[in-house]
Amino acid sequence: MKRTLLLTALFVLLGVGAWVALNKKSQTGSRNAWDMQFAVPNTGDIHKIFLADRKGRTALLERNGDHWTYNGKARARPSAISTLLETIAKVNVMYVPTKASEKTMVKSLAGEGIKVEIYNKAGKLLKSYYVGGVTSNELGTYMMMEGSDQPYVTHIPSFVGQLRVRYLLGDDDWMDRTIFSEKPADIQAISVEYPQQRSESFLLEKTDEATYTVKPFFSATPANKNPLRKGVPEAYLLAFENKGAEGYETNNPLRDSVTALVPFAIVTVKKTDGEEKQVRFWPVEVQQTPEGMPYVHRYFAEVNQNSFLLIQEGVFAPVFRGYNFFFEAGPGARLRN
Repeated sequence: MKRTLLLTALFVLLGVGAWVALNKKSQTGSRNAWDMQFAVPNTGDIHKIFLADRKGRTALLERNGDHWTYNGKARARPSAISTLLETIAKVNVMYVPTKASEKTMVKSLAGEGIKVEIYNKAGKLLKSYYVGGVTSNELGTYMMMEGSDQPYVTHIPSFVGQLRVRYLLGDDDWMDRTIFSEKPADIQAISVEYPQQRSESFLLEKTDEATYTVKPFFSATPANKNPLRKGVPEAYLLAFENKGAEGYETNNPLRDSVTALVPFAIVTVKKTDGEEKQVRFWPVEVQQTPEGMPYVHRYFAEVNQNSFLLIQEGVFAPVFRGYNFFFEAGPGARLRN
């Protein structure tokens, strides 16, 4: 009798264990199927990534030495590239969906999916898959390998949130937002024109190795006879090493009306190799100090009469200097609009 009870109990335990194991497998998968291996752990092997959706939007990202290019025409935004590569390296299957939910997932992948193709330096295709919508709690993202009919819910372990937003499409999302990235030794001249404060406009020029002159931009402005402040021209050039925008405003409906206005400042940088870049700035957001004094918080910036971006005053404040700033006994205060 006791032996019978023990055998019965053993069979019950084995049955429960088998049910748990099978159920767990149906929810998490074996993790060994080829169509579950979305990740490319060694991102150093990746040299080209192609993204496309059914609306005709595409993004071709290519490694070029120490940076990536976007659609062969501009540098790609480093932070966006870093986020995408992290996703490609760490994406993992969270669980295999139930048969009842597969239809919804496949519909999402077919209608709004983003095609992802990943290549190595030799042009060999490493991975090709589709990224669809997200789960209702936005913690999982639908993905399906090309050539497979089995969708999966994916995630990055230890990361809370969806992955679809990391596969960006569109110029404003991918293009580098850097406005100035100049080495001081490569700068031949900088002119800063303030159309409404002409006397503070200036031209800084290199005349010899580590030797600079600063003179009025407009000939009608009297020259400052005081000595140049030691080291100030050299320090000013450092302000152009790394200045970036908050974001692109390419489709801003105010763009045409803004660029038709007189700008607050026009900054032109000429490099020793002859390359020039001109940026025009317009105030867009005025705030007040705790004392009630107004100050500009953001500007619109147009680069070479092409790119239109939003910049923060706090970032570009070191660029907005006036002519007398460079001389002994000068006012020393940067301009405020």
